[in-house]
Order: sequence, then structure tokens, then C-alpha cells
Amino acid sequence: MESVTSGRSEVPRLLVSLDLEGRNLQLSPAWQAALEFGWGTGEARWHAGDGRFVPVQPGDQAVLLSSAQARKLGGWGRWAALVPDGEAFRLEPVMPEEGSDPSLAPYLPLLRRVAGGAGLDPADSRLVEEALGVWLRPGFDTLICQPRLRFTPFDYQLRAAQTVLRRLKGRAILADEVGLGKTIEAGLVLSELYLRRMAAHCLIVVPAGLVEQWREELERKFALPALVYGSAAWRQHPDPWQATVVLASLATARHARSRQDFVRPQWDLVVVDEAHRLKNQNSASAQLVRSLSTRHLLLLTATPVENRLEDLFQLVSLVRPGLLGSRAEFRRRHGLGGGAEGARNLQELQHGLREVMVRHRRSEVSVLLPRRLARTLLVIPAAAEAELYARVAARVRQQARGASPSHLLTLRSVQRLAGSSPRALVATLEKVGWHDLAQQAATLQSTEKAHRLLEVLERHHSRGEKVVVFTGFRETLHFLAEAVTAAGIPAAVYHGGLARRDKEAAVRSFAGEVPLLLTTEAAGEGRNLQFCHVMINFDLPWNPMQIEQRLGRLHRIGQEHEVELTNLVARGTLEERVLEVLERKINLFELVVGELDMILGRVEEDFDFESWIFSTYVDSADDGEFAQRLDQLGDELARVRGEYLANRASLDRLLPEEEPA
Repeated sequence: MESVTSGRSEVPRLLVSLDLEGRNLQLSPAWQAALEFGWGTGEARWHAGDGRFVPVQPGDQAVLLSSAQARKLGGWGRWAALVPDGEAFRLEPVMPEEGSDPSLAPYLPLLRRVAGGAGLDPADSRLVEEALGVWLRPGFDTLICQPRLRFTPFDYQLRAAQTVLRRLKGRAILADEVGLGKTIEAGLVLSELYLRRMAAHCLIVVPAGLVEQWREELERKFALPALVYGSAAWRQHPDPWQATVVLASLATARHARSRQDFVRPQWDLVVVDEAHRLKNQNSASAQLVRSLSTRHLLLLTATPVENRLEDLFQLVSLVRPGLLGSRAEFRRRHGLGGGAEGARNLQELQHGLREVMVRHRRSEVSVLLPRRLARTLLVIPAAAEAELYARVAARVRQQARGASPSHLLTLRSVQRLAGSSPRALVATLEKVGWHDLAQQAATLQSTEKAHRLLEVLERHHSRGEKVVVFTGFRETLHFLAEAVTAAGIPAAVYHGGLARRDKEAAVRSFAGEVPLLLTTEAAGEGRNLQFCHVMINFDLPWNPMQIEQRLGRLHRIGQEHEVELTNLVARGTLEERVLEVLERKINLFELVVGELDMILGRVEEDFDFESWIFSTYVDSADDGEFAQRLDQLGDELARVRGEYLANRASLDRLLPEEEPA
């Protein structure tokens, strides 16, 4: 007879079976071990029929019967010996008493516990089995988070997570090239540690502009809700610091008012995105991360070294202090000044970096998305439209000088609405007391952009192509819905004010028979629309990252067609000037996924593109000065991109090749 050791005595194996809601459900010995003894082993398959059981494994001693089976044998909780009968087992009722069978004595507490307990919940059964599966599984050969993911990671992303967990012990620099998914790799590590109960208290620190993106990714792809520091949900939470995942902007976390709140806890895992911001050891950001107490630490950056090798030394020292020696030792062996090209004793340095860094190059992995084909249609507005826009812009500039911060926000909103549609302007113009302009806007029942949109939609509709049309404003959305209805084009309408079931219904109808989806930014947040490959921006956000987020709903893994993007822009508007600079200076729509984020993040720490656009616009004496200053920003964006591309080649030489996990 086979046996396993409980830590107290040798006991026979026990196959447990329960019949839940009329369905035979096999539970391995591990399950009952979890209930009473804290041990378990293996799995066993069985099926019932006429009281006979197919042999499971020699040495299985008994079966704990389901309620239905137990009634046949005289009551709940009875035991049945597995008596060999040819090629099967026969059930023979047995009721062990104290001392009647020493081999069954270890199971009597379990029997009493089950007999006196409530019925078993199927969900509880699955959870216990999964928990025991985790307990029994050695190491990180298998990522147990994989079946729970709401997407399919690439193989190299899974390997990266395994490398971090197995070889690097949960402390690493993730240095993949831009667009290869460092966020995904960090999410896999977080999810794996969480499911194995190795990380119940995690902190993620990111640039302010990426907070919402991270929150969405964790929830949508990993089913991990994150509580954003300082948000409404944070303020309503009874004990927010006990949340599993706390998400905060780097600027907030390092601020003197809140810094101690983040330094005080003992974290299980800390993740820092855009970690190149920590390269200056004397900066508030680097000092914050150095002060955090955490068992596991992940730093994410596509550029761990830029102008100086000291950048690399600083990041490595945060993750693995002493790995590269002291600062003086590192300087003596490898140098500190200059970029990656000036590193000495390269092989020795690469050997050390393998102990702390994972990096994938685009040339090494097969991450290929279809092309993006972008075009901008410059629309000449009617005279009345152009006059309204000019009057609104002049009044915004006039009142912005010396305005309070709250009034500036209102004026910024007015200027953005002016670039969308007269319909969107009316209510806000009335609210700020510009009744003359509100009356003028109300007389404009349609626009040249709307006419041009209908022409483009008719062309795609005739080809049987689905189209997503984005606008930033709900009033414009209603205006467009009326226009397409009048034109006889069926459309689904989606915006953030809809109930969840109505949002789901809109997306379902668009995925089905409806050829057109009219949507606000809400569909740019978490909705996968890759079954469609045509997108139109009816109006344009000033922040190019929002344009990228819109496009990302279609241009993502699973897209099988080239993505066609059309931007509708009215001549003479602020949007025309911004888009022209972005296309001319950095080829906005030809950037690799993730590259725009990297470029904007390096212009200036916590750079707010939309705020810069508006403040520069109202501070400029005229459109000529604004165009000149906008051009200067474009030059800076181009410089940053050029530096990144040049630096990437030297990084390939410096950083080690990937090794097996």
C-alpha cells in the first residue's frame, strides 16, 4: 500500500470524491489534505457506474462519498473501501470507529468535520484546488497567472517574467526597446507574485501622464484593480494604504507633503516606469525610490544609459546595491563619462548586467503590426464658421491675460470646443456670459467638416468597411449622430455617460451589422476595436498621446488589415498648426508604438503638452509668434527622437543578449 508523510505519521492515500449539483467532480488527495493536514499529492481520475470505479492508483484506501452516494450506503459521511473486483473496484460500505482501523485514524477528524459541516460550494472547491496547485508547484517553471490573463502575451514577454522571477529574484531593470511591452512584463511579474501570495502590497510609480493608462492596463489585461493615490476612489476607501496595488505619479510620491506616506509602508513589490528619471542620484525622484522599503523592485526604461555610463550605474545600484562595486570602482573599471561607446572592460560589465537586466530588441522578436496609413484633409470653413472661430479665439486671448487659474481652464475648454463644432460651443459660451457669440454659434446648423465627413463615410460604406469616428465632445457627438441619420447611415453611439450595458450594446451592434461607431474619448479607454480598420478624427486633441490612444483601439495585436486614419482639420485653426508641426518634425503617424510616449517624456519632466499649447497660444502676441514657438517645440521633439535613435545603437553594443530564463 502506498503512503504519504503528513509530518506526523505515515497515512494511506485517500481519494476524495464529491458530487456537486449532480455532477461528478473529482478532487485530488491534495484537497482533503488542505482541509486538515496541510499536505497533498498527485491527482486521480475516476468515473462511477453501477457502484463500480475504474482503478485509479494502487494503494488508494477509501472514498469519501457524495451525499447521493452516501444515502445508498446508509448515510452521509460513510466510508467505502475500494475492493478489487477484476479490472475495477467494488464499493463496500465501511464506517470506521475510533480504534477500529489504525490506518484510517488520521482521517477521522476530517470525517467528523465534513459530516458536521455545510454543503461544499463548487467555487470553494476550485479555489482550494488552485491554492494547493500553487503550493505543490516548484519554482516558476509555469506561470500560474497565465490562465487568468485577459489577453495573450508574446513568448518573449513570458520569458522575461520568468527570468525576473527565477534568476533575478524579483529585482530587475526591464529595458526592452520602445513598444515591446515592458508594462506587460511588469504586469506578469506582479500578477504572478500576487497569485502566489508573495506580493499583497504593491506600489507602482509612473509619470503623471501614464497613471490612467497603467490603471486601465492592470484592470483590463490582468484583472488587477489599482487604487490611484489621491483619486475619488482613494478618498472613499476605508483604508486605502491596504489596497493590493497602489498607483501614484512620481511627482506626487516624491512631493514633500506626501513622500513619507510612501516611504513608511513595507512594500512587497515596487514598480517604477520611465526609470531613466532616476539617473541623477541627488534628484528627489531617485532619493524617493532609494528610501522605499521593498522586497522586489522593477525599474522600466528603454534607455538605461543615455549620455553617461553613470546613468547605468545609478539604476543598477538602486536595484542591486554593490553589484557593480562602488562608484569609484565602477569608474576605474568601466568609466563614468561618455555614453555606451566609451565603456571599458565591456565583457565584464555585460556579465554584471545579466544579473539585473532584461532587454529585448525589436530585431529579436516577431512583433509585427500592419502599417498605419494616415492622411489629413484640410477643410476650408465657410465664411460664417471662420468668423465665429476668429471672434472666439480673439476673446479667449484677451481674457486669458491675467485670468485666474480656474478661469484659464474654462477658456482652454472654450478654445478646444471652437475647434470641434459650433454646436459644442453654444452651452459653454452662454455659461461664461458671451451671449453674442453663443447666438452666432447657434445659427450654424452644419459645418464644412461635417459635409466632408459624410463624403468620406459614404465612400467607406459603399465598400462595406466599418468606420470609427472620434470626437472629444458629447454635443458634437449628438450633432454628428443627427447628420449621419439624415444621410441614412446606421450608427452606434458611444460615450462615457452611457450605462455599462448600453456601452456593451453599442460595441456589440458595431461588431455586428452596424457599419459606423460615433464615439468620444471613452472608446479610447480600454475598448478593443481591431475588427475595424478605418478611423476618422472629426476633431483633434491637442495632446498627441490622446491621438495615439484613439488609434491604439484599432492598431493593436489582432488587427489583420492596414489601418486607415483620416484627420479632418479646419484651415486657420490651432489644431491645424499643432498637427502640421507634429507631422513635419517627428512624422507623428509613422512612429513605432510607444515611441511618442518616450519622446514627450524626455522633453521635460512631467511635460503637459496641452497646457503648454494653450499657455503659449494665449501668451503669444499673434499667430506668427505662436507658430514660431510651436516650431521650436517641434525642433526639440525631433532632437529628442534623434538622440534616442542614435543611443539605441550604442545600447545594443553595451547591453547583454537575452539568456534563457
